[in-house]
Amino acid sequence: MKEVYLNMPQLAPNDFLPIFISATLVLIFGTIFVGLYTFSKMKKIPSYYQYIGYIFWLGCAYSLYLLSTLVGSGSFTQKVLMMAMFAYFILPHFIYFLMQETHKQHD
Repeated sequence: MKEVYLNMPQLAPNDFLPIFISATLVLIFGTIFVGLYTFSKMKKIPSYYQYIGYIFWLGCAYSLYLLSTLVGSGSFTQKVLMMAMFAYFILPHFIYFLMQETHKQHD
């Protein structure tokens, strides 16, 4: 059986630290965004923190875009990742809407 090799560009050793940092920032900014959005909707913190969470979402989206350019992703992959970031922005809103409608039906 013939072995299949992926033809991926090799990452430059100098790009390791920026790749690592941008990947870490995607996780950190994404977690802060969801946390601020959730706690502001639960009224545990003031509602203006939700808008601060949107700034962290922008940081997450930029970090993911930077990560995709550093690892040499193609344009199709970058578009898919940006669509995923848009879905990541919409998903907490959609879940909150569903929970709110569910509670209205039971009250």
